[in-house]
Amino acid sequence: MTSYTVEELCEKGPPFAMAILLDCLKDNNESFVTYGRIRDELQYQLKINTIFPTQIGYVAGSLMRKILTVDPKAPLINALITRPTGIPGVGVGGFFADRYGVKRYRKWSTLSSKKKKELVDGERAKILRYRDWETLNKKLFGTMAKTMLRKQGGTERDGLSSNGKNYGGPAESEEHKKLKAWVATHPHKIGLGTSFGKGAPESCLLSGDTIDVLFEDGIDFVTVEVKSCRSNDVDFRRGIYQCVKYRKVKEAEHFPNKVRVRAILITERELNIELKTRARLLDVKFKCVSVNKKTHS
Repeated sequence: MTSYTVEELCEKGPPFAMAILLDCLKDNNESFVTYGRIRDELQYQLKINTIFPTQIGYVAGSLMRKILTVDPKAPLINALITRPTGIPGVGVGGFFADRYGVKRYRKWSTLSSKKKKELVDGERAKILRYRDWETLNKKLFGTMAKTMLRKQGGTERDGLSSNGKNYGGPAESEEHKKLKAWVATHPHKIGLGTSFGKGAPESCLLSGDTIDVLFEDGIDFVTVEVKSCRSNDVDFRRGIYQCVKYRKVKEAEHFPNKVRVRAILITERELNIELKTRARLLDVKFKCVSVNKKTHS
């Protein structure tokens, strides 16, 4: 294990934290970057076995202080480095207090979640409108960190292309087929009641998407996305958003009539704490089962 100090982390970490933030802004996907994501990248880049997520708050603060030396009026981009809930930790309070002259912001932990979200949302709008992030990054860190960032892809072979479409992808793996078939014939094993019979694999939506397994009892629908033992965290993350999409599309298909649609993600490895939190926030149920013997990390 490579030893390190918090001071070293605050010196070496900001270039990579900034590179990840810039990727986030460029793709305009999730509106924040978690402590865990930055921690994982720093563990890889700095060859450190274990960094505690709480220490990433120091990296975020160090990054913002460096930014302010170049542009004292730059928006508080460190507010986008957050817990899985999308809310940053206590360290951000001092930056808000100094920027807006409100002393109580320093006592970040005493603010309500609603107020914290309000402040972060307001700052995010300013961050998105700011046009000098790339220039500022080059002045501070150059471009090396951006070129060194890992490009992580999924490992699941589910018959989808790399962008999640139902065509043009690699052949579906036997593990994915087996898990899908098992789910379709074991509704009770994934928490469904006796009113649900056998599920329909490869159920098509009007959007052109295909649900791995669809259960229905005439009134209620349950869309199920499966990720086999081949899957990694990237696949699980994609699966959470697939569940959200399929649930909304199925609801839209029946509009203006109202139907109840639930979404479940079935995996063969436990989700990490960040993915569990994200799934709960998005009302996606998840369950870990063991169908295939071989497991992958």
